[in-house]
Amino acid sequence: MDFAKYEALGNDYIVIDPSITGFVPLPENVRLACDRHHGLGGDGLLYGPLPAEEGFRLLTFNADGSECPQSGNGLRIFARYLRESGHTDADAFTLHSSAGPATVRVVDLDSGTVSAALGTASLDSRAVGAAGPARTLLREPLLAAGEPWEVTCVQLGGPHCVIPVAGRIADEALARTVGAAVRDHAMFLDRINVELLDVIDRETLRIEIFERGAGYTLASGSSACAAAVATHALGLTGSRVTVRMPGGEVEVGIGEDGTVTLTGVVRPVLRGRWAAGIGQRLAEGALA
Repeated sequence: MDFAKYEALGNDYIVIDPSITGFVPLPENVRLACDRHHGLGGDGLLYGPLPAEEGFRLLTFNADGSECPQSGNGLRIFARYLRESGHTDADAFTLHSSAGPATVRVVDLDSGTVSAALGTASLDSRAVGAAGPARTLLREPLLAAGEPWEVTCVQLGGPHCVIPVAGRIADEALARTVGAAVRDHAMFLDRINVELLDVIDRETLRIEIFERGAGYTLASGSSACAAAVATHALGLTGSRVTVRMPGGEVEVGIGEDGTVTLTGVVRPVLRGRWAAGIGQRLAEGALA
C-alpha cells in the first residue's frame, strides 16, 4: 500500500505512511498527489506517523503544498488510520502537529466517530497574525469585496476569520467571493481561513468555508471550532453547538478551561498503490 484516503464530511485527506512508502513530502509532490485531475485528489495530505516521545507525530499539508499547523479533521482522520493500520490499539492517545499536542479519542470505531481536543483558542491579533496594534479581534470592522463586514478572528491551530452574515444567505457563491477577498486582505499578514456564518439558534450554527490553502471546502473541523469559539465570545451560543456545513455536521464543545473539542464521523475511502510513473515522481527529491 502506498496511500490511504479518508474523508470527514467531504473534507478529504490522503494519508502517507513513511514506514511503508517512499513518498517525499516536498510541496510539488504534495500538490501532485492532491491534484484532482493529475493525482489522487484531496483537500490535503497527512504524513506520518513520525517519531515522538509520546504518542505520534504528523505533518499536515494543504492541497497547495503549504504546511498546515493543525487540521481538526486531519487529526481525527489520522487517529482512525492509526487504529485501523495497527499502529496502536488504544482508544485515546496524543498526536503532535506543528501547532502542538492534541488528545484524540476513537469514540466508536464501527461508526467512525472520533473526537479531538484542539487546545484553547485566542482572539488576540498578534496570535492571529493581524496588522496594526495589539487588540482583541472581536466585532472588528473590515472592508472586503466592496462591502463592510464585522468580523471576529480566532487562532486555533491556524488563523480564522469568522463573519456573521445577518440578513444574507451564506452560500458557496458568497464564500468564493467574500472568502477569497478576506483571505488575501492586507490586514492578515499570512492570509487567513474564512468562515461565513449563519446562527440558527443558540445550539446550532451553519457555515461556509474558504480556506487559505485549499479554497472553497465542503467541511473543516478547525473552521467549525473557530466558528463555535467566535459565536460563544459574541454571546450568541452556549458552550456546546452543532455546526452544519455543506458536507455534514459536527459537534463542538468548549470546556470550562477553554479547551475546544471536535467530534464527528470519519470514513475510509480507499487504499491503493501509485502507478509506476507517478510513484517514481512522488519518491523523488530531497528534504532540506
